[in-house]
Amino acid sequence: MNNEVNYPFALGAKEVQETILILNLSIAQIELTITEGDHSVNALIDTFRFMTQHIEEIQSVSDMLKPVLESNPQFADHHDLLASQAAELADKMQQAIIAFQFYDKLSQRLQHVSKGLTGLSEIVSHEMRVKNEEEWQSFKDSVRKGTSMREEEELFELIFDQHKTTHDAIAIMRERMTQRLASKQSVAPEDDIEFF
Repeated sequence: MNNEVNYPFALGAKEVQETILILNLSIAQIELTITEGDHSVNALIDTFRFMTQHIEEIQSVSDMLKPVLESNPQFADHHDLLASQAAELADKMQQAIIAFQFYDKLSQRLQHVSKGLTGLSEIVSHEMRVKNEEEWQSFKDSVRKGTSMREEEELFELIFDQHKTTHDAIAIMRERMTQRLASKQSVAPEDDIEFF
């Protein structure tokens, strides 16, 4: 079965220029989004580190005061409440830090998309390169080498190797990612932290 599609039209110079402008706009938007996101996430990370440090200090002081406070039942109850709330806060902070992995992956994916669009723009903007099969193969190879995450590699295989439609590839990947998330949640969070 031949998967090639023969289009009954060809882009003229004006259409190619417009395509390149749209690609360049998309690249710029992605890069600016990554920059803005980096600033916001870095501020949040600093805040979480600050809060985590203070929670640890509260827990440490609470532990030092425990022998003194245990002699008074009223203070012992307050100590237990403080220790319990500090432990809950520490757990929530850990969950938040793990959630930041999402942004890290998002940022990497957007950088890969930006790089791919830049390469595409460069090929399309040169008449000799756009008609050269070796240029296209080299470009696809560089996109494939640029995939650093499992999901990116699988998506590449589904679209380029298995010739799935974008819609089908996305549906397959969503199902796989849902299954992986479900199996990951059964593992202790501490075993899976990759924080920046």
